Parts: sequence; C-alpha cells; structure tokens
Amino acid sequence: MKKALLFSFVLMLALVTQVWAQTRTVTGRVTDASTGEGMPGVTVQLKGTSTAAPTDVNGAYSINVPNAGGTLVFSFLGYSNQEINIGSKSVVDVKLGQNTETINEVVVVGYGTKTREDLSSSVAVVGAKEIESKPVPSVDQLLQGRAAGVQVTAANGKPGANAYIRIRGTGSINAGNQPLLVVNNVQIPDNMRDQFFNSINANDIESISVLKDAAAASIYGARGSNGVVVITTKSGAKSEGTLTYRFQTGVNRKTPDNFDMMNSAQKLQYEYDLGFTNPYINTYFAANRGTYPVGTTITSLTPAQRETVWGVIAAQDHDWQDDILQDGKIQQHELSFGGSTGKTSYYFSLQKFDQEGIVIGNEFNRYSSTLNISTEIKPWLTVGNSLNIGHTKSNETRDRNNVQNPFRAMYVYNPYEPVFNANGTYNPTHQGVNIIQYMQTEPELQKNLTGLNAFNVDVHPIDGLHLTSRIGLTLRDYTRESFSQPGGALDPIVGDPAAPGSKTDNGSKEFYYSWTNQARYDFSLAQDHNIGVMALQEFQKSDFSSYSLQKKGFASADLTTQDNGASNLGNNTTSKSIWTLYSLAGSAEYNFQRRYFLTGSIRRDGSSRFGENNKYGTFWSTSASWLMSQESFLQGYDWLTLLKLRASIGTVGNFSGISNYQSLGLYSFGRYGGALTSFPSQIANPDLTWESKLKRNVGLDMEFFKSRVALSLDYYNEYTDDLLLDQPVSRTTGFASVTRNIGAISNKGLEASLNVDILRTADFTWSFNGNITYNRNRVEELNEGQEEIVDANTGINVYRPGHAYSTFKLVRWAGVDPATGEAQFYNKNGEITKTYLASDAVVLDGKSSNPDYYGGFGTSLKYKGVDLSAQVNYTVGGYTYNGIMATLVSWGPSRAQNLSTDAFNYWRQPGDNTFLPKASASNTTRTTDQYLQDASFLRLRNVTLGYTVPASLINKIKVKSLRVYVQGQNLLTYIPNYFGDPEVGTGSAESGLFIPGQYSLYSYPTTRQFTFGLDLSF
Repeated sequence: MKKALLFSFVLMLALVTQVWAQTRTVTGRVTDASTGEGMPGVTVQLKGTSTAAPTDVNGAYSINVPNAGGTLVFSFLGYSNQEINIGSKSVVDVKLGQNTETINEVVVVGYGTKTREDLSSSVAVVGAKEIESKPVPSVDQLLQGRAAGVQVTAANGKPGANAYIRIRGTGSINAGNQPLLVVNNVQIPDNMRDQFFNSINANDIESISVLKDAAAASIYGARGSNGVVVITTKSGAKSEGTLTYRFQTGVNRKTPDNFDMMNSAQKLQYEYDLGFTNPYINTYFAANRGTYPVGTTITSLTPAQRETVWGVIAAQDHDWQDDILQDGKIQQHELSFGGSTGKTSYYFSLQKFDQEGIVIGNEFNRYSSTLNISTEIKPWLTVGNSLNIGHTKSNETRDRNNVQNPFRAMYVYNPYEPVFNANGTYNPTHQGVNIIQYMQTEPELQKNLTGLNAFNVDVHPIDGLHLTSRIGLTLRDYTRESFSQPGGALDPIVGDPAAPGSKTDNGSKEFYYSWTNQARYDFSLAQDHNIGVMALQEFQKSDFSSYSLQKKGFASADLTTQDNGASNLGNNTTSKSIWTLYSLAGSAEYNFQRRYFLTGSIRRDGSSRFGENNKYGTFWSTSASWLMSQESFLQGYDWLTLLKLRASIGTVGNFSGISNYQSLGLYSFGRYGGALTSFPSQIANPDLTWESKLKRNVGLDMEFFKSRVALSLDYYNEYTDDLLLDQPVSRTTGFASVTRNIGAISNKGLEASLNVDILRTADFTWSFNGNITYNRNRVEELNEGQEEIVDANTGINVYRPGHAYSTFKLVRWAGVDPATGEAQFYNKNGEITKTYLASDAVVLDGKSSNPDYYGGFGTSLKYKGVDLSAQVNYTVGGYTYNGIMATLVSWGPSRAQNLSTDAFNYWRQPGDNTFLPKASASNTTRTTDQYLQDASFLRLRNVTLGYTVPASLINKIKVKSLRVYVQGQNLLTYIPNYFGDPEVGTGSAESGLFIPGQYSLYSYPTTRQFTFGLDLSF
C-alpha cells in the first residue's frame, strides 16, 4: 500500500510539472482610459477557468496562461469589461473605459437582484458614494432628496435622531406608515427599525434600494404596504486586500432663526405698553421703598424714573441661547479592510462615532462593526455570513412643551433674568425652574444594543439552479435610566420632601429570527425565450419583553440604582409578547429576446396577530415592460441608449401599528372586596385582518447619448382599504369602541428623476441629478355614517372623506379691525364676527400637512484631484400649525415671558393694519388659522469639497489613496412663508406630535455641521 501511495504521489508530481512546463507568464498594466493612471484592484481572469490575478497599486499584473494562449477578461466595478485574445503575446496592456451605460447595473430587489434593463418595477437606488462620510449618524436621514417618491423628514436635530420616511404618500391612519427595512436579506421588526437605522455605519453600505410599486414590494406580502428599504452592506472585492482608515472631526450648532427675539430694553418697553410690572422691578421697588412707596407700578413712574429703573434691570441683559446652547463636537474614527483570497471574500469594519448635542449634557455615542464573509467551498457550494453589531448611548433632553424643555426656555426666558442669584444659587426665572440647573440634576440615559447575523448557504447543483437557505437573527436590548436627583431642580416642585429624589429604570428586549428557504431556476428556450422561476418558504418570529421599575428616596445623587431607593413609586411592571408570520411565495419572469418582459409574484402570509377568521392573506403582483430601444425601428438612432415602457399592478398588506393580541378577547386582573378578580379588558374581533393596498404604476425610462442623460417618469395610483380603525359600540358592552377593518385612503402622483453628465473629459467631469414628486392624498371612507375622525393629539387635524390625510380644521382668522383694533373671526357661514367660538371651526380644504411637491437636486464637479459636490432638498406646499409662533408672537397674555420682536406688530390707533390686535393683559391668543403657515422650504443639505492626492505621489510609500475634505451640512435654508424652521418632523415627542408637518412645538432644533475628514487606504 505504501509503495502504491508513493507511486501515485510521484506520478501526480510529474503530471503537475508537465502541466506547469506547458504554461507561460503574461504581464501588463491596466490604466484608466480617461486619466491614464494605473488602476489597482482590477480582476484579470483567464476566460473559462478559475485562474485570476488582481492588479497592484500601479495597475500592473502577472498571470500564468497556457502556452496555447487563451482570452483574458479584465473587469472592474463601474468600468466596461474587456476581453483580449492573448495569442503569442507576453505583454498585454489594457485601457478600461468607464461604463457609461447604466442598463447593466445590478439592482438589489426583493429576494434577489436584477439588472436595470430587466426591471419592470419602480425601484430607486442610492449608492455608497452618495451617503458615505456624512456627519449624520442615522442612515434614514441621508435619503433626504435622493430618490423620487421618497419623502424623508428628519424627526428633529437631536444627535442620533431618526427620520420619517413616506414612500408615495401616507397610506394609513392608525397602522404604521414607515417602510419595511431589510438588511442583507433579513427583514427587521418594526420595533427595531429606528435603532438599526442609527446603529449601521453608513460607510459600510454598498447600496440602498427603495422598492416602491407592487411589482417590487408585493413579494414581501403583509409587510410591504408602505414600501421597502433594502440595505446591502459591503462585501470584499475580487482584488487584493485594501485597508482603509477614515477620520472626521467638526462641530455642530443650531441653525440660525429667521426672526429676532426682544432684548431687555425692547421687552421692558413691551411690558410697559401692556401695563405689566415684572417681578424684578417689584423687587427693585421693595429694596428702595424710600423712593418707590408701596403700590408703585411701572406705569406710575415719571419718564425719568422709568428710565432709571429700566437701566438697572437692563444692565443684566444677555441672550439665553448663549448660556444654554453650545457648539457640539463631532468625531469619528473608522478602520476597515476588505478583499479576497482565493475563493473567499471578506469585509470588516469598526467605527467609533461621537457627537455632542447643542445643549449641555446631551450627546450621542456609537460603536458599530460589520463582518461579512463569503467562501466558495465547492464549485457548487457557497457559504456566507454577515454580522452587524451596534451599540449606541444617548444622554437625552426632555422633548416636552413645558418648563423642562431647554429649547423652549432659551426663547421664553427674559433677557434681563440672570442665570444666577446674587448668592450664587441658580435663579429659578419666572417659570420657577432654571433649565441650566435642570439639565445637570435631571439626567436621562438611553442605551441600545443591536445585532444582526445572516447566515446563508447557496447550492448550485446544475446550471441555472440555485438553492438558498438563510437564517437571520436580530436582537435589540434597550435600557433607559431617568433620575431626578435629590435636591435637584425638579425635586422641590414634584418630589416628596420625605423621600427626596426619584429614579425610573425601564427597558425592553426583542429577539427576532427568520428562516428562509429559496429555490431559483433560470433557463432559456431556443435562445429567444428566457425564463426564471422562484419559490420560497419563510418563517418569522419575534419574542419581546419589557420592564419598568420606579423608586423614590435617594440619599445621594451618586447612588443611582434601584436598590438604593427607599420606597416604591408607582407600579413596577413587566410584560411579554410574541408574534409569528409564516409565508409561502413564488415568482416567475419571462422575456422574449430581451425586448418584452413579463413578471408575476404571489405570496401567502399567515399572521398570529389577526383574527381566527382572517389569519391568512394572499398578495400578488404582475408587471410588464417593453424595451423599445431594442426594436429594429429604433436602431438607427445613435443618440438613443435606452427607451423602456413598464407597467405593474398588485396588492400588499400592512400589519404594522397593531398590537400582537388585538384580535383576541382579553381579561385583566384586580382586586374587589379583598378578593382577586378578573374583568374583560378588550372585545374579541375574530375578523380582524391587515390593511390591504392595491398599487398601480406606469413608468417610462429613457437614456440618451450613451447614458449621459437619464430620465425616468412614473405615474402611480394606490388605494388602501380595510383600514384599521376604532368603531364605536354600544356602551352596554362595557366598551366604547372596537378595532375593525373599515375605511379607505388613496394616493395618486407623478414622479420624475433626471441624471445628466454635463461635461466629461479626461481632467474634468460635471454631473447633475434631480427629482420631483407630486402627490395627492385623500381619505376615501370611514365608518358608515362617521363624518370625521379628530386627531386626539392636536385637536385641530381631521381625517374626513373627500379631504387629504391630516387636514386642518380651525376657526378662520379675519384679521384685525383697523378702526377698533379688535380681533375678528369668520363664523361657519363665512360672516365676520368679533366673538370667538370653537364651534365655528371648519375644515380647511387644501390645507393639510401633506406637501404638494417635494424632491431634491444636486451637482458634482471633479477637476483632476479636486472634487466639489452639493445636494439640496425641498418641499413645496403643506401646512404646519406654528405653535412656536403662537407663543412668541402672542396677543399679550404671554407678557411675562420673552417674545419675538414681531410681537410689536399690534394695533395702536385707528387706521393701523397689523398682524396682532390691540395689546392687552386680558387678551387670550385664540387657536385659529392665524398661525397656520405654508411650510415650503429649500435647504442646502450638504456641500463637500475634497482633494485626492495623485497616486504617483503616494504609491512610493505604499499608500493606495489619500483624500482630504471639508463639508457643511444644512448650510442655507430658503424659507419664504414660515416663522422659524419649517422642517417639522416630531412637533413634541412627549405631547404625541409624531405626524410630520402637523404641529411645531419646541422639539430639538435642526443643527448645522462643519467637518473635516481624511480617507486613507493602503
């Protein structure tokens, strides 16, 4: 046996030696056709074999080929492939040109990929270059103005804040309107979506696909109603490894206001006009009774005395924004490396991101890491794993419209009120609280740990057949600590003197897993007929638990754990819930000669959330496209690159925003007469099911002049029915309402996107991109006989058939009577009256929080190593009730607080035409459309100026690339009609104002960033 093995080894060695002797080496250099510079990382492959080699930092390569020759294939992302017949040559130099035609670009869609040429659906793609290195920690905000049909509104300017994403309008009243998030083919539960958006490092993202129509989204069935955002993270390129270090540092500060606040002299004059004597003046009178006897008021003084008193009070003039706000620091360090060795590709990154807020004590910190590995174990077997971990920590401020809000305090504190009293203690101000002290003694800390692991096995047993099994595991661990320190700012006001200080600890954990088994087979018949079929089975399960603990009576601000509290405060609770979703789905694609395309999909979902009679639903889609540019009658037009007509129709569902057990009859427990009792707490509804949306879309894609001009147009019509609404029931049931499937809402609109390469030479390139969306939203149906639903949080927005979602219902302001200075209103009949009645409120047709148009545009220039880019987003139309203006430009009842200088615009004498009626301490600022404003704006979202050092200068020191840059975020905003910042996401979080654009009420303001960055690759 040993002799046989030795003989076999010698024979094999001889054969290998013989084969090696029959090969030779080919060398060469690959350069960029436009710049002439060497191209590192180009894959050079011997066609038909696995033999391949990458180019080095100078673009040089060396590869062994058979003596008989063969064909070399040169490929690099973004460049056109070249195939060169070797023949007898030993040196093969190649110039690669950029792939100016985008029709072969690979687009990530539901459960797979397609080329743009093959797409029959409406999909917007945002690439890595568009979002990387931006100083915004939440990825969803980076989509602003980037894609047609996608309206993105920042929740607010808080570090780590998320955004509201609306894809083709708002399609639900009570269920969720946020899109489904899919990361590396794993669906993210709704409870985790926001945390994943701000825990993923944007520099790790390869692409973001937004699936808008039924042909793209219906494969996700009951979770696809609001569209789908598909994020794919980077994987190792087929090249030698690249090590990259990124550094960024800068500051962020509040964006400037477009109004002025009163200084001390102005505010004192305003108070005098209204006959108001503030407490600081009264204190001065009391300290100088010899001059100012009891009963003295500001209006009883002589002009000289008044100027003396005002001089003393105004001597303390200062701007509270200078005391409360700060320039927050931004700093980021990131290390990543990726590449491939043999048949294994890899990508790894580690990032630390820190951003201070614009107020004392507020900051956001994040650690994030990505590890993606894929290896070809056998020619027919590939195994891959994607791991993303993120940890965020945020020191919070209160987002509430009361004395605990620093962004209200910085406006309403009077400029003559000092920060400190004469004895060095904090001055409580006219509101009874000093916000600077509050921010130091009332800390709130939130932490989030998120994890996503996607493991997949891909089996390729025969040509065209792929069998994939994927397991996705996601985890979110959330904790919150809110501590009112003993002796702190709030303790004397709301605390217990016998048990000072109080602490709340609450949190939740959610573990979600999915298992997807997928089979896909692609084949051709007679070369002209290309067919692809796919089938999948999927199971999803989420396990959620939460807790809340409260205690009071803490001996020290340094003792913060619950076991240091003296007694319980309120109820200590825990909860658990589970939901599951089981699905079967399939799709089929057909094209004839790559000219006529037809696709269809169907999915059957079963959800534990819904009623026994409606647990299962079927969702389908079909689409078709005609690649007209492939027709013979258009072949003679060299200027035409692509012309494609497409159409789709289908259904999707929405089960977001509904609790896990809402279809069931539930009981709660308590005590009665000393005994344990149970009682009904929810009526059963076995017919409860998901909202269903019918989506229709027609689109036209055009590309001209070798894709230097690309234009896409879409018309969509979407109708959502079976809305999940509360229906009133007889009080004899013991309940007021039950959730049922009733009502409908529609969205219709037009989208356009344009990309133009204006100039393209060897040294200079200039491009432009832009998009615009027009959307019309309307509530179609409610409960039978129900006229409208009033928004419970604002009280001034309604959902009414025939009108847009969140239409305003207000008493109409008729201006100021120029003869008398009295406030005037319109009654229900449109007649002017001076009597305010809340019952005169009417629905203001055409005035809702929904914009008429929205979109974005940008440009990018590059001259040799210098690059400059700018991006703008805009909103036209849409109304917001300006609660900030209502308090800062009031009729007079807010005289104790500081006001905008616009508050001087009040009536003084007959004939005055003013915004405000005559000022009086007895006035009451009424809720009317006087403060309802057009929230149109145009914002310069980002400007970046960079310089890439020539490779010839740095390659000698083994550096592959070096780029430095500076950038600004939110630099300029054009605001034609709005007082303050019109970009309103969250009006006030703790007031429940979460519908974008509805109501502005002192949430965290938008910030402006200035950063310097460095990208270094080896």
